[in-house]
Amino acid sequence: MKKKFLALALSLTMVLGLAACGGGSDNASSDGSSAAAGDSGSSTVVVAMGSGFSTLDPGYVYEKYPPMIVNACYETLFKFYSNDGAPEPCLADTYEFSEDGLTLTVTLKDGITFASGNPMTSADVAFSINRCKNLQGNPAFIADTIDSIETPDEKTIVFHLNQQDSAILSKLTYSSLAVLDSAVVKENGGTDAEDAATTDTAQSYLDTASAGSGMYVMTSYTPDEEVVLEKNPNYWGEATNVDKYIIKIQPDSNTQMMTLSSGDIDVAMNMTDDTMEELQGADGIEIINGATKTVGFVMMNMNETYSGPMANPKVQQAVRKALDYTGIQTICGEGTLTPYDIIQVGFMGSKGERTADYTNLEEAKTLLAEAGYAEGFDVDLTVCDLDMEGVLLSDLAQKVKDDLAQIGINVNIVAQPWAAGYGDAYRDGTLGFTVMYWGTDYNDPNVQLEFLPGGVVGLRAGWTADMNQELADMYQETMAATDNDARIAVLEKIQDAMYEDGPFVMIAQAPAHIAYNTRLSGVGISDPYALDLTLINIQ
Repeated sequence: MKKKFLALALSLTMVLGLAACGGGSDNASSDGSSAAAGDSGSSTVVVAMGSGFSTLDPGYVYEKYPPMIVNACYETLFKFYSNDGAPEPCLADTYEFSEDGLTLTVTLKDGITFASGNPMTSADVAFSINRCKNLQGNPAFIADTIDSIETPDEKTIVFHLNQQDSAILSKLTYSSLAVLDSAVVKENGGTDAEDAATTDTAQSYLDTASAGSGMYVMTSYTPDEEVVLEKNPNYWGEATNVDKYIIKIQPDSNTQMMTLSSGDIDVAMNMTDDTMEELQGADGIEIINGATKTVGFVMMNMNETYSGPMANPKVQQAVRKALDYTGIQTICGEGTLTPYDIIQVGFMGSKGERTADYTNLEEAKTLLAEAGYAEGFDVDLTVCDLDMEGVLLSDLAQKVKDDLAQIGINVNIVAQPWAAGYGDAYRDGTLGFTVMYWGTDYNDPNVQLEFLPGGVVGLRAGWTADMNQELADMYQETMAATDNDARIAVLEKIQDAMYEDGPFVMIAQAPAHIAYNTRLSGVGISDPYALDLTLINIQ
């Protein structure tokens, strides 16, 4: 077997200096202090986050915020230790790919124990991943390329893949593939059998307690109110000095701003430009504005039955040239970026940002005339009631309407709730012209390949593989590129091919706004985990 590193800079010394999976601070507090948030002597940290989830069972979690809890209470074979880094070993000690890229062999680190005190073995890894697959919940597709798992001994896991998958290490960082204490889960109704979707009954237990090897254990969960995490007394690694987290489900940004200002919370995760401005210069409060990998886009269906003139490639090019990307950034707020194309800034292989001077109304009008629409036309733009990191899609739709009016395209905005038909039409590929957003399912550029012709999102725009077979073939070419340099080369070709062509225009890489008490260190934006609680210390 030949070892191939997918990490851009795989450094075990770095891992040893980090909090979760065996690293971290050696000054962990053990006094059980639970003083109020904001008190420099408190070992309890209070975090306010948004809502929008219904379970904390790792086998089912798929929304934005549950990975924060899962990452604190469970661990995965690999982990992202920085927002823009590559996956690095966490529970894994070593890993190897076979020459054909269809077998991945992982060896566990020594001395890993669960919160129960049970030692972790390869059987726990196999159980956890097979359970996620067989539950057939929203995140099950993450493991689609895993055909089977062998455990020849207590420390070795052999993954047999059904196709080459250059993103497999990134996928193994995902919360739904966290390693569970199989003995505890089985005692509470869990199974990894093929019929788990109908026979597993462990969700009710895992919604109120954790069964992992992480730095923390979940001691209570009150839906729509709060989650409480306490230090795992049997944690096998070195912990930070935060003994307890109280995570309040408090989505309103104004409430978060006021409770942070008063010292009732330590971290506010759902700030807006307005509330961040209110906190500017406040004593003892630090603010962070930065781009996430959530991206907003304009979609123009390639099937003119649904989109009329928007299916014309020249019209699509005209739309690209007419959009005011700088104005869109203003709407989305400080920290917004405009990605070059479908690979967001921060991902391996990203070509960065679309140039600020790309907009050219005269060129857009020329392209529209070449398409046969010199006098413009009328078109419906359907938009739903969702928001992208706090920015209403309806606000982005209005901006698109105003921009296209400059070249004679008269947009009629049609509002349709997600639950009242929009969601089904979007997924079925019957929406003609819309503004939508895409949050990464797993933290790897390969997730963006779904925008290619024939991909899941590509087909939502009526873009079939035979419409651009050369571009469609780059999907498998990227999947097979287990060497980083080779994968980057293909990803760059894809972005260049889609920079001015195709039914999608990436209009904004949305920002996150976080504010926190300066008594903390290690607070930062995290695409994989929203906020990595295992990296936070009290100063």
